[in-house]
Amino acid sequence: MLQSLKIENYALIKQCDISFPQGFSVITGETGAGKTILLGALSLVLGQRADTNVLMDKEKKCVVEAVFTMQNDEPTQLLFKENDIDFDVETIFRREILPSGKSRAFINDTPVQLSVIKLFATQLVDIHSQTSTINLKDRHFQLSFVDNFLADKTNLENYRKLFVEYKTLEKEIQNLKDKEAEFLKDKSYNEFLFNELEQANLQEDEQEQLEEEIDLMSNAETIKDNVLSSLFLFDNENDNNILHDLTTVKNNLQHISSHNKMLAELLERVNSSCIELKDIYQELSSFDESIVFDKERLEQDNNRLTLIYNLQTKHNVQTIKELLAIKDELDTKLQFSFSVGELLENKNKEKETLLSQLDKLAQTIHTQRLSSAKEIEEKIKPLLASMSMKDAVLKVNVENLASLNENGSDSVCFLFSANKTKDNSLSDMSKVISGGELSRLMLALKAVVAERFALPTMVFDEIDTGISGDIASKAAEIMKQIGNNHQVIVITHLVQMAAKAQNHYKVYKQVVDKQTISNISLLNQEERLKEIATMISGDSITKEALANASKLLE
Repeated sequence: MLQSLKIENYALIKQCDISFPQGFSVITGETGAGKTILLGALSLVLGQRADTNVLMDKEKKCVVEAVFTMQNDEPTQLLFKENDIDFDVETIFRREILPSGKSRAFINDTPVQLSVIKLFATQLVDIHSQTSTINLKDRHFQLSFVDNFLADKTNLENYRKLFVEYKTLEKEIQNLKDKEAEFLKDKSYNEFLFNELEQANLQEDEQEQLEEEIDLMSNAETIKDNVLSSLFLFDNENDNNILHDLTTVKNNLQHISSHNKMLAELLERVNSSCIELKDIYQELSSFDESIVFDKERLEQDNNRLTLIYNLQTKHNVQTIKELLAIKDELDTKLQFSFSVGELLENKNKEKETLLSQLDKLAQTIHTQRLSSAKEIEEKIKPLLASMSMKDAVLKVNVENLASLNENGSDSVCFLFSANKTKDNSLSDMSKVISGGELSRLMLALKAVVAERFALPTMVFDEIDTGISGDIASKAAEIMKQIGNNHQVIVITHLVQMAAKAQNHYKVYKQVVDKQTISNISLLNQEERLKEIATMISGDSITKEALANASKLLE
């Protein structure tokens, strides 16, 4: 349950710190005093998004802190453990909105994401806002209400998980079909391109080798002339050649190298040069022998290189390596086009299996919903009768549809009649119910849920709109009954509701330093008597109003 709520710098609230006991509590105050602001602050600390518009002082941060008493049971402790938060029976939820617009959230001083705060909130508080009653007319809300009333939600949870798998599989199948259509459209062309590259039998380094070989053969005559000329300088019949002259130098230095260190070093260098020149001579001789002009080979090489160039131009690449990568890509596409049929067949079989499982679960859920609908109808009738709607009938119509969706195969519609009719006909609730009847019906539904499933704390923002007189007293009695087993906090304008509460808070405005701020306080018995009298007669409290207030509080 909610122990306390501390608010700083939020909307019209500068600072307040208020405790909430167990049981039935009401919050009253003039219109615009800030009652709904309290609900907004509670929603903020439980994960609602906000921006700097909530800051009263735009230069200071807003802080909302709520302390809850947690159940010390295994599921609750597991929730803390799964989110890496230290468990404490008195757990503090804190939300901060900085002037920069950044938001921070904490549970027991551990920083958490808003999603974690929201997860905890679903286990702690049921907040009924002013729009919730209007939502009762919505078919999705009605279905959700019936589902919340299910005694066992396991089948519905399993169905929803399975339905996500089913929709994911449907997307995979559609993607495969799209790819299959794309590949089939281009299959013939891709086969042609692949075969062309396959027949070319390309080798990664052959382009460079061909270019070198063609260049060599195309210039064979010039190359051979220069090589022969160079060889002649190395070794000719006369003594006037490079090796002969250098050998002479070497011999000369050998005779004198022992007389000077530098001469010895020069001899060593000349000797190395002789060895290197002889090696050059041998390689030039071998190269000269390898130069063979082959017209037919040159033509073959040119044709091969032209083929490579044409393929590179065709595929807009520069290297054989890129051509080989394109060939592999084409091969992958062709292999996929051959295997996609079998893959689709397997996926469709998987889809049929999931669909069969979903159908079975949907039928089981349909049966559960029919049972819940009947139970809701039976429990609602006496509650409506207690609020002067003894002839009112609510029919929870659960229709089994042909198609499946994320909630199964059902459509839920609340059929309603506030009065007896000759043919006992019922109409779509959204078309025939009045505002006051809608409020009473919502209150009755909340009471039904509270009997079995309600969260520890239930907060209602003017759920009694459109109710007055004796009906208001009966509605207040129902709220009091809910408060016997739950913490109930009601924002109300009804005197009857305020008088039935065990605890009464008042929200009021005051001007401090030329600034209007909202405050809230827990009323003692005397203050409560005056507040209820004010609610009856206005600011000018009469004796009759005080007497009526005193009687209501008996």
